[in-house]
Amino acid sequence: MQDVVQQLNTGLSDLSISRPVDRLSWGIPVPDDSSQTIYVWLDALINYLTKANYPFQIPGKEDAAGWPADLHIIGKDIVRFHCIYWPAFLLALDLPLPKQILTHAHWTLGHEKMSKSRGNVVNPFFALDRFGSDVMRYYLIRDGGIKDDSDYDN
Repeated sequence: MQDVVQQLNTGLSDLSISRPVDRLSWGIPVPDDSSQTIYVWLDALINYLTKANYPFQIPGKEDAAGWPADLHIIGKDIVRFHCIYWPAFLLALDLPLPKQILTHAHWTLGHEKMSKSRGNVVNPFFALDRFGSDVMRYYLIRDGGIKDDSDYDN
């Protein structure tokens, strides 16, 4: 979190919520401006609100669907998006912020972050079928890292 505080203390520039189509052709088009698409992180983060049924909550039970989150759990590589941009979006909408944020390390494979685009991923169902869910929960909690990455191998 020190890096987030440092970024805030050094000042932030405005964040455009759109990107030129030539940089991001597959995004959601900006209405009335075919040269722009919606910034992918804005679209992705808004899904949290969609799950919480925003803006259609029942009066008096606004947090019944899980918003604001008691604990927002994120990977260490997306801290800027979840600890700076997301709160800014929420504040702009006059919505409550998550109560706490927990940033976790990564599970790696061969000491490299797993990535679908790189193809270095594991199928968790193999381990679940082999060891069962209770054993896998224990292993992930015991060996998984909050601060430091943990290496996994099937």
